[in-house]
This record gives sequence, C-alpha cells and structure tokens, in this order.
Amino acid sequence: YWNMSSFVPLMLPVAASEHGATLDWLFNFNIIILYIVFIPTHIVLFYFAYKYYGRDNHRATYYPHNNKLEMIWTIIPAIVLAVIIIFGIKTWAKITAPASKDAIVIQLYAKQFDWTARYAGKDSTLGASNYKLITGENPLGMDITDQKGDDDIIVRNEFHIPKGKEVEFKLNARDVIHSAFMPHFRQQMNCVPGMTTMMHLTATITTAEMREKLNNPKFDYVLICNKI
Repeated sequence: YWNMSSFVPLMLPVAASEHGATLDWLFNFNIIILYIVFIPTHIVLFYFAYKYYGRDNHRATYYPHNNKLEMIWTIIPAIVLAVIIIFGIKTWAKITAPASKDAIVIQLYAKQFDWTARYAGKDSTLGASNYKLITGENPLGMDITDQKGDDDIIVRNEFHIPKGKEVEFKLNARDVIHSAFMPHFRQQMNCVPGMTTMMHLTATITTAEMREKLNNPKFDYVLICNKI
C-alpha cells in the first residue's frame, strides 16, 4: 500500500481517452482483488506458522483429504478469475474493434529515429503507398498516380487530434519493428514492416486542460517508440 500510494501519483496522470479510462478501471479492479486476497492470506499464513510450529509435545495430525475444502479453494478462485477474464476480454474487444466510418484517418509512419504523420484529406481515405517508391523526396513511398492521396497532409515532429472525435491510426514501419506508444491515451500498437496495423482512440482531455490539471504549462502529449 505504501509503495502504491507513494509512487503511483508520480507515474501517468488520469487517462486522456475513452479507452484509457476503461483500462485504468480494469487495472484498479485487479489491484483491489489482489489486496482482498493478499492481506487475509498472509494473516492466515503467519497465524498458522506461529500456531503449528514444531514442538516436542505436539504431534502433527495426518489429514490427507477434504472434499469440501478442495471445492471451496477451487470454485471461488475460478469464479474470481472468470470475472477478471470476462471484463478483460470485453475491454480488449472494444479497444480492438473496427473504428467508426466517420473517424479521422491518420497514418503514423515509423523509421529510425523518426515519426511522420499523414492525414487523410476530405475524402477520409489515404492515398496508396509502396515501399518501392520511397525516395529522398517521397519518404512515405506515396503513389502519385493515386488521386485519393492528392489531399493528404504530411507533418513531422508534431501532429494534432481533436477532443471528442474518434481517430483511427494506420501504422507502418520502414526498417524494423517499432511500437507506437501514447502513454497518456493508454494506447500502444506495433508498427511492422510490410504490413499495416491499426488502433483507434477518442481523446477526452485537451492539452490545455491537461496542463491545468497537472499545473504544468509545458506539458505536451507524446508519441514514443516503446521498443528497446
């Protein structure tokens, strides 16, 4: 308890996305269950260690089997684990479900050591790209013959998403496996060369609001690679 009460406040602030709030709730739910099990179990453990330590005038009782006791310590953990798993699966299914059709589409393109963002234009569709087309002038390998890419917007080092609007990220990598990690939104997904992975989120707290919450005027959300 001391460890959590002392160090958790020094870690990430409140989640800034809808999915993030659900994940934090699930994490806290698991921690509460651990406390409920951990504390009574260790009280009983120390009590038994004291009461039944070896003494010359005490003999151990041979007690090989108890159906009722075995049913209790099997059924109760099974129920608790089932609840945890069901909540976890429902949360995971919600996070990994397809994004809505009106979501803003942004490509995040990773390479050592750089992130590039490409917004889909008014048609909400990213233009085609191919790694064989990558050049110094065309770092994303965009296919200039695909008219769907004519209104795409490319930005580096900084990109913006709106509060309250779902954003779908399409993730790609040029060289090695990277991991797009947005800790304040509780979102992470690998970027794998040769394929497109996806994740989506809906932000609930703006940068200005988070700066006020943290009393830190220099705060900015971050996108980092979570690979060694």
